[in-house]
Amino acid sequence: MTQEPVPQERAATIEAIVRETLAERFAAAEFAFDPIRVVPAVDEWGPHASGEKYLEIFIVYDGDPKNLDPGWTSTLIRRLEDKLIPAGIAEFPSPSWVAKSEWPWLERKLNRGAA
Repeated sequence: MTQEPVPQERAATIEAIVRETLAERFAAAEFAFDPIRVVPAVDEWGPHASGEKYLEIFIVYDGDPKNLDPGWTSTLIRRLEDKLIPAGIAEFPSPSWVAKSEWPWLERKLNRGAA
């Protein structure tokens, strides 16, 4: 279940860390990442639900998905944790890659859930 929105300053910090981390691997000419949306959530589904808070991070990309190197993207969680924890953000990051063409539908769905 989605919780209250992330406070604006905290969301901006998380977004900046995500952008900085993406810039370490992807050139601006290769991909545009916009928007990056942070949604707090709670692990409450399935038999192994922990009830722990985590951060759903939707990374909207515009570029060829074939260039999203799975060897690098699969380590994004660790890369983000290494930067989020020192910034005082302890929730587990759960990044999702969203094609720009799919974003309008997902954004409407997320906005309905926030209402």
